[in-house]
Amino acid sequence: MTPSDRADSARKQQLLELAYAHVLDHGLADMSLRPLAEAIGSSPRVLLFLFGSKDALVQALLARARQDETGMLEAVHRARPEHGLARTGELVWSWLADPGHRKVLTLWVEGYSRSLSGGAGPWEGFAERTIADWLEVFASAQPPARRDTPEGLAERTLLLSVLRGALLDLLASRDEQRTTAAVTAHLRTLEAPAAEAPAERVGSGKRSAGRTDRAARTVAAPPADVYAALLDRASLEAWLPPDGMSGRIERWDPRPGGGFRMVLTYLDTSLDPAEGPGKTSDATDVVDVRFTGLVPSERVVQQAVFESDDPSYAGTMTMTWHLTATDGGTEVTVTATDVPPGIDQADHEAGMASSLAHLASHLETAR
Repeated sequence: MTPSDRADSARKQQLLELAYAHVLDHGLADMSLRPLAEAIGSSPRVLLFLFGSKDALVQALLARARQDETGMLEAVHRARPEHGLARTGELVWSWLADPGHRKVLTLWVEGYSRSLSGGAGPWEGFAERTIADWLEVFASAQPPARRDTPEGLAERTLLLSVLRGALLDLLASRDEQRTTAAVTAHLRTLEAPAAEAPAERVGSGKRSAGRTDRAARTVAAPPADVYAALLDRASLEAWLPPDGMSGRIERWDPRPGGGFRMVLTYLDTSLDPAEGPGKTSDATDVVDVRFTGLVPSERVVQQAVFESDDPSYAGTMTMTWHLTATDGGTEVTVTATDVPPGIDQADHEAGMASSLAHLASHLETAR
């Protein structure tokens, strides 16, 4: 690739992201190249040069929307399949019901409905690919003996239909409580197969899955600065590790559907290796984090999966950082839901409080 090719590729990606942000707000139905180009600081000639045609640009935008969707499904897929179809459906619905995803889901519905009209064009095959993506993830959550049966296929098809119908209802009515109750009622009918999974350990200080942990602190900085610190690689490495740990980010993609991989290392080298506290190894916690909701100056939603052979750390934990402006700066509340049972609640909430203290110190020192 020549320097000119690389420059064109970088410009193409930049304009695609700008166009994607625009169509999230305005939709694709009446998209015209000239108003779009003006809105994103380009020209119709440049867009046609880089993408080839309007249809090709629409295809690229649909692929970008599908990238957000498949990224969510991949995060669910990384969760241990022993959670079963009911738990997988719950994880998917929590993402679909998040208000931060309404724009991308509205765009997804537009692409899905246009795809149903058939015929060649940028929408061709969009609905079929979406169905295949979802059914593949649901199949991985079913026991192998059931997965390849007509009953198994019908079971996951029904779950997909329930979630898709509830999503359409939610987008139209914005009644999250009612639609979530309906989804939950269906998920209860799927809990029997999940109950056959190995029982989680109880006792010895461990708590059951589905727990919620919280911590909060007022930071003497405006919400915009706090939000920036949540999405800056160097800042996260500095303040996110709790007391007694250091952090290193190995992968970084700060956008909806992107995420990062962090290696947290315990600093106390005097511990007996056989009694090391690490989830991934004796001295480390490795976590893959995906950004599933980004609302500037208001909210960051992450899905975290720990790398561990211990089933008590399995599953996808959702971390929601809420930012509220106050007279003293910003009230930062972090809520962790679906905390793996292997994580002690008192230790976890102390660790979150420690990270918030580091965040406050990091921002207040920078001012």
